[in-house]
Amino acid sequence: MESWRTSDMRFVLTLLVIGSIAWTILIIVLSRNSQYSLAASKEREMQMRDEVADDPFPSERMEAFMRGMTERSESIQTKCSTDALSTQYPPNARHFILDKSQEMLYCALPSTRSVRSLSLLFSKKLRRYRHSLDFQDNIYYTDFQYPERLQIPEYYNVSIRVMVVRNPADRLVVFYQSHLENTADTNYYRALGKIILEKYRDTAKTLSATEIHKFLALVDADPDRERVLGNPFANPVGPTFTEFIKYVVSKPADDEHWTPYHQHCAPCSIDYNFILRFENIEEEGNFFRIFLDSPNSLPIKFTDAIDTPFSLAEVCSYFSQLDKELLSRVVEVYRIDFHLFGYSADEILTCSDEYVRQ
Repeated sequence: MESWRTSDMRFVLTLLVIGSIAWTILIIVLSRNSQYSLAASKEREMQMRDEVADDPFPSERMEAFMRGMTERSESIQTKCSTDALSTQYPPNARHFILDKSQEMLYCALPSTRSVRSLSLLFSKKLRRYRHSLDFQDNIYYTDFQYPERLQIPEYYNVSIRVMVVRNPADRLVVFYQSHLENTADTNYYRALGKIILEKYRDTAKTLSATEIHKFLALVDADPDRERVLGNPFANPVGPTFTEFIKYVVSKPADDEHWTPYHQHCAPCSIDYNFILRFENIEEEGNFFRIFLDSPNSLPIKFTDAIDTPFSLAEVCSYFSQLDKELLSRVVEVYRIDFHLFGYSADEILTCSDEYVRQ
């Protein structure tokens, strides 16, 4: 019995020694992996900084960016003075975010992509506000102060005045895709889609539940159409692009998602010194972040958080559905935006087979 206890104790001690050695090896391996991971991360960060330094991002290209912003601003102000637009569209304080501490004014739009680009552009400034950023009753509620609350016109002339613009045609397509055509969120259909149908489609007023289900069955039976699950209002039940555009041109200032920039941001009353183009937001957005934060800011991927610009073919796949008269009305609504910000109205006009270049 005594010999058995001795051998048993030896066995237990052997297991303890082996276990201790195994734990020691595991800790060493994990520690080295952590060190390697940290080293790899630091190496990648240094590589990115070297790429920025070698580009050369902070110097010549930064100077070119600042010159480009100045030229863009001066061009817009020249066009505004020529067309006497400053008195027609005064600024509405509800459309702006003011950061007094940074002397910065931003013309804000209530779209998801605008909020995302806002949080990316002002990443350091807005980090602590990001979760409180919301849109309700046409007012952004953040910890920033508003000119409306202060009633001091001088706040429109703070040091940094920035807005982001996008091709009017792209704005219309992305709204239609996101809120009426390919979305599981039915809020906009209930608030807007139903109004559009009642106004522009005769059958909408008499559409029964049975007829709606027949439409949905047609959608499901179409193998070429990708249907968003959970959206009972997708085409052909919901507003077509033509019906949506008819509504837009009849009420161009009805929703900030498509209100022309010259009305919403008042660029002829406020001399913006930074007017960034969405089509080049990857480059211009990073230069602006460097200007705001520091020359050591690492570049970020805007396209990871917001959609990429449309090709002309994608835009035409929608605008080719419109007749020449409706296309002309779209161009007229956004004529000043096309003119001020250097976009071509001809691009969407050429989507129509009826278009003849003047």
